[in-house]
Amino acid sequence: MLQSLYIKNFALIDEVFIEFEPGLNIILGETGAGKSILIDALMTTLGERTSPEMVKSGENKAIVEAIFQLDNPKVLQEILKEFDEDISNTLILRREITAKGQSRCFINDTPFPLNQVKEIGTYLIDFHGQHSHQQLLSPKFQLDLIDSLSNNDELIEQYIQLKKLLENKIEELKSLESDFLKYSKEKDTSEFELNEILRINPQPNELQNIEKELKKLENIELLNNGLTEIYEKIYESESSVIDLLSFTAKKLNTLIRYDESLEHILRELEVIIHQISEISKEISNKFNKLSLDPDYIENLRHRLSDLRYLEKKYINYENIFTEKARLESIIKNTNNIEKFIEEKSSEIKNLKKQITQITKEIHNNRLNGIEILETKIPEILDELGMKNVRFKVEIYQEETKENNVEDLSVELDTKYYKLLPKGLDKVEFLISTNPNTKPMPLENIASGGELSRLMLALKSTTAEYHKFPTMIFDEIDTGISGKIASRTAQLMKKLGKNHQVIAITHLPQIASAGSNIILIEKKEQSGNIKVKATELNYEQKIFEIARLLSGESITEFALENARRLVEETKEL
Repeated sequence: MLQSLYIKNFALIDEVFIEFEPGLNIILGETGAGKSILIDALMTTLGERTSPEMVKSGENKAIVEAIFQLDNPKVLQEILKEFDEDISNTLILRREITAKGQSRCFINDTPFPLNQVKEIGTYLIDFHGQHSHQQLLSPKFQLDLIDSLSNNDELIEQYIQLKKLLENKIEELKSLESDFLKYSKEKDTSEFELNEILRINPQPNELQNIEKELKKLENIELLNNGLTEIYEKIYESESSVIDLLSFTAKKLNTLIRYDESLEHILRELEVIIHQISEISKEISNKFNKLSLDPDYIENLRHRLSDLRYLEKKYINYENIFTEKARLESIIKNTNNIEKFIEEKSSEIKNLKKQITQITKEIHNNRLNGIEILETKIPEILDELGMKNVRFKVEIYQEETKENNVEDLSVELDTKYYKLLPKGLDKVEFLISTNPNTKPMPLENIASGGELSRLMLALKSTTAEYHKFPTMIFDEIDTGISGKIASRTAQLMKKLGKNHQVIAITHLPQIASAGSNIILIEKKEQSGNIKVKATELNYEQKIFEIARLLSGESITEFALENARRLVEETKEL
């Protein structure tokens, strides 16, 4: 329960400290006195949105601190365990807001993220604001109320997780199908490109190695051609050097008979002829050693041409192997993707079967919750002066025409239904306040006052099944008065026996039922507006209830009526 609330420099409040008690706590005050500011400040500690405008004018920082006493701290341990925060029976929530727009949350003086504080707040406070009865018209709110009576928390959590998993698998399936279409279009081209690469079959570093080999062979070819030409000039051509020198030697040999001195020249010429013959032999030997295979060179040149074609096509030589791997991947994926699609489709079908089973359990539990509401709500509304009310809950599903594997829908009894955020079901509250009319949607029948009483009846019913530590009602008395107000007070006092209830009200009947009365006053001091909170004793309580009964002029009759109201509520 909420033990105390400390507020400093928040809106119009300089500094206020309020203590609350078990049972029904009533907050009184004139319109504009600042009652709702207290609730706003409290909700700020629970992680609700705030702004720097809430810092009192002229101040740098606002502080709001709420202290709770916990009956079962273990409920919150799961949320707090990741922060290594071990809480006892006392939980202190503090929110600090600066005029510059910064905001910090603390739990037991330890800084905490806003989201965690907000989640914790849902376990501490059940809040009904001035316009909360309008929530009754919301299908989501109506379904949440049903679930609060249906013990569906764990099933719905399972459903949400499985639905999220289903959504992910459907996205994976769609991605596979998209890839299949894309790869199918590329497959023919990819096979042609890959076959071309496979036909040429380039090897790593092969281009570089062939270029080196050909350069070497081309140099040998140049040397070979030169030596061949030299050999032919010296030895084999028609006017070779050997032939000319041999002819010269023969000529000299015939001339020696005429001049013996030519013999010396002939001998030297014969030596020269021998030397040139030896040179020719060496050139011939060198030429034979440098013999080339023309076919081999030609094949290398053809190979080089193929490799350079691929190199040009794929920008550089290394890209050939990257592209080969990519093309192989495309073809492999295209060949295997249908298998992947079948496997993923099978996973989705099995997952849908699990989800269908859970939705059946959720639906059956909701039928039990609906039975509770349809029985108890008319009984409570009868106590609140709404006679002969018929309250019905229509539960239905959103049917779809098709159930493709990639649809967020499931098959149930040969029909297909759309998966919704919390199962298959939608609900609508129907009410009839006249025995001669059939139940109709709330917005068509109920007035503002009737909606407020219906909300109180619903809160009262759900409170029997859920131990809300603290229930807050901000002007639940909208649109009611007289006997209805008295019956509302009785119901709220009854709620206060098992829950801490904090209520802001303008009605004397409800105020008289409170065990703890807090008066909020707004006063002007030295030109400044100050908000004051006072816990009233018995006589002060009688006086303020009398003011609610008679206005500013408080008579003995009003005081007597106030005492009577208080005494009557004591007997409840």
